[in-house]
Amino acid sequence: MPMSLRLPSTAQLLVCSGLFVAASPSLTAGPLLDQLPQNGVQSAFQILRRDYIRRDDLTYEELNRAALQGLLERLDFGASLQPVVQHAIPTEPNVHAEFLAPDVAYLRPDTFAPGEGVLFEKALAGLVEKQAKQLILDLRSASTAGVFDEAALMLQCFLPEGQLMFKLKQMGRDEAEFFISKRAPSWTQEVIVLIDDDSSPAAEAVAACLKGKGQAILVGSKTRGATVRYTDVRLDDATMLRYASAELLLPDGTSTFRKGLEPQFFLKGSAEDKRKVFAGSRGKSMKPFVMDRVRPRFNEAALVSGGNPEVDAYVKKSQGQPLPGDEGQLREVVVQRALDLVRSRTTLAGFALKWEMDTTPATPSADQAGADTIPKAVPAKPAGPAVPVPASPTPASSPSQTPSR
Repeated sequence: MPMSLRLPSTAQLLVCSGLFVAASPSLTAGPLLDQLPQNGVQSAFQILRRDYIRRDDLTYEELNRAALQGLLERLDFGASLQPVVQHAIPTEPNVHAEFLAPDVAYLRPDTFAPGEGVLFEKALAGLVEKQAKQLILDLRSASTAGVFDEAALMLQCFLPEGQLMFKLKQMGRDEAEFFISKRAPSWTQEVIVLIDDDSSPAAEAVAACLKGKGQAILVGSKTRGATVRYTDVRLDDATMLRYASAELLLPDGTSTFRKGLEPQFFLKGSAEDKRKVFAGSRGKSMKPFVMDRVRPRFNEAALVSGGNPEVDAYVKKSQGQPLPGDEGQLREVVVQRALDLVRSRTTLAGFALKWEMDTTPATPSADQAGADTIPKAVPAKPAGPAVPVPASPTPASSPSQTPSR
């Protein structure tokens, strides 16, 4: 009678000399490879080149490619292979600045390309001139690595003159490159900073420095921790190697490379919707993506004008015609919640209670000093129990007499 052998779905069968060996793919790398000593790694290469069933495929060229692939996967965003672009289009600097509320300003650098730091300074100065009281700084634009010199120009708008902002430690050099503020700040208050895993290395530098100085509240999701400067080396006509050659260090010497920044308020939105909103608001306003669209209702204004938008909408709907808002509204939920946070903090701060007691003795005014003091009323106390008073009888009415004649 034939026997059936049922194996787990996660196992693979390797046939070696007639023996069935179950191997789990999840155990072939990761922790096992990390704890394998160097002689074990060399032995694995030798055994595979000698006894593997396709050993002719394991040429030195193939092993080198596999080693480079594994190394790049381990380094993650620390190194990568990039195609050579013959005619690269220069990135245009752009800074989005507007008021989302009467006193709440919104500022978003898009590329950190050369020249964007100057645009940032002008945009922030214009918001301050228009009496901005709260600032939302959006650093979630998915751009290239960016330029750390532009990040330094932006940080100068928040930090005092002469203060060390950050430094870059280049491999092979004993001394680091220092970035020191060279101007007076334009904004000295707290900043709501929006971050996520799309934040560029230069954007992460701005967020990390502001947080380290205690001037930022981070809102959004965790960043990648790519606070490094990249160097590109051309390998051939079509491929170049991009690798991290300098690491950003905060003034106290700490690094966020491969650690990232954790937000104080976690908010996760759709990355696709965010990119659509950023593209749709470039050169325009963010308000259509932040403020909820309200369908017209029958109110006092409609009553005065003699119309009824609800009836009009019902008629159009019954005729199969589309209504405004049927297609839905593209929203940027992270900016919405950040605006709610700013407004709620401002509202609650206006209701702050002072619990200090006033111990100063009260002094009567001049018109009250000579006035007679009214004695306190004392309730009356009866001498004994109250005696009920009987009701007096009502005298009977006598019949009327008619005088005799």
